[in-house]
Amino acid sequence: MALLDCQSMTSPTPPDFAPRRYLAAVFTVEALGAVGANLLMFGIFFYMQRRFGWGARRNLILSSAQGAAYIVGALAANPLSARFDRRMLLGLFQVVLALLALVGVCFAASWAAVCVAFFYTAFSAAQWPLLESLFSAGASPVELSRRISIYNLVWSGTGAVTVAVCGLIIVHIPQGIFVVTVAAHLASLALILRTRAPIQISHAQLAPDPQLLPMRTLAKRLSRIALPATFAVIYAMGAIMPTLPVIQSTSPEYRTLLASVWMISRWFCFLFLGATVWWHTRPRAMLIAAIVQFAAFLAITLVPSALSMILWQIGIGIAMGMIYAASLYFGMVLSDGSTAQNAYHEALIGLGSILGPGCGALASTFSPGNPHASITAVGIILWISVLTACWVSLQSRGRRAN
Repeated sequence: MALLDCQSMTSPTPPDFAPRRYLAAVFTVEALGAVGANLLMFGIFFYMQRRFGWGARRNLILSSAQGAAYIVGALAANPLSARFDRRMLLGLFQVVLALLALVGVCFAASWAAVCVAFFYTAFSAAQWPLLESLFSAGASPVELSRRISIYNLVWSGTGAVTVAVCGLIIVHIPQGIFVVTVAAHLASLALILRTRAPIQISHAQLAPDPQLLPMRTLAKRLSRIALPATFAVIYAMGAIMPTLPVIQSTSPEYRTLLASVWMISRWFCFLFLGATVWWHTRPRAMLIAAIVQFAAFLAITLVPSALSMILWQIGIGIAMGMIYAASLYFGMVLSDGSTAQNAYHEALIGLGSILGPGCGALASTFSPGNPHASITAVGIILWISVLTACWVSLQSRGRRAN
């Protein structure tokens, strides 16, 4: 991908300025990146539990450390993209990510897996704002919604399949999660080197009706209040799930399949949101999603039933899909897909992946042997998020009434 600056300007062209082949290449690189990210940022906890006997506390500490690395990587994307050619950056990231995963292939030790997971997370986080700005800049609001839907379907669908089969890989191929990751990034590098990008333009002339601005601003605020809580849940669940009795009672090959139901549900939510626009003018749908997310997390982790876990995972997947899609869409549509806004979106993800696992690990330290301590700590984060979203929503209603 000769990834030219997304902010370069030329004469007006049709809104769908990027050829399909170029967009297909961007989304393919995204899918391959999602394979590695899900193996080494979610599947890694199942790997550590099976291979080295890690419990929830160690997994939570690792997950929190990955969250810190994620923030650093996400925030580094914008200054790096301002200084260097994007094709070179993405290609370099693929090389580094493949080399890091190769360390996990060569050294079958817990210290190697921890180091790989930490540094891999930082470089993986840096590539997402670049990819998001590449497919989004210059698109009209309607076209942007379509592209974001495809983007979300690609990474979430790839992630769901990857996590579902991760258990089989862990059981049958000793260093399989690292081997697959190396292959994915080498394939990405090959695609980047052979794909050329079209000239991209700004579509300020396609700005939406100013009357929609307050609604979109509120929707962005609510979704970005809930976004850190969403990823606090995702990464805390990733660390806690391998130790839950319901998961432990399942055959090792199928544990990640049971734990990936919420990913499948989130994928269908993205599909629905991409086919509709009703949520573009209903910001309080994000508030409802935050409440559902809170209730579903408690039910998944506290109710000892496989059926209940499956049903509540469906609910939490829908809520997470709504929150994530809104944060990405409204951030992009209000900034013409700027890398800075995308980096901020990704940094909030990193913040959540520090808060959830970090508070969970801290709670389990102060209350060792209490399986509910870390769950309660994460639940408090979600409750604070819900209260904050309610307050912002009520404030907005009050201003409109005046």
